[in-house]
Amino acid sequence: MGKRPRPNTANRVAEPPVTLSTPPRLVSDEKGQVVEVILNYADYENFLRVLAQHADWETLPPYLQDAIDNLLADEAIAEEGAPIPLRQALAQTHDLPA
Repeated sequence: MGKRPRPNTANRVAEPPVTLSTPPRLVSDEKGQVVEVILNYADYENFLRVLAQHADWETLPPYLQDAIDNLLADEAIAEEGAPIPLRQALAQTHDLPA
């Protein structure tokens, strides 16, 4: 499996929220160590946006890369207006390959 390119999220990434809309639930194992954190969906989306902006894409596990890709795809589908050609979109973001 080859390396996946990091998506351009410059215009879509929100700054980290000051507070979570709902306190996270922590799940602990029998030793009392936190093994899972449960967020509501809006907080999870904010987490993914912050992660996409600040994390090294190459070090993210595939499931987080997929989650970020899905978030960005959902946002693209929700955008209003006519679709534009990929080459035009890449030119606008200065990501057009040479």
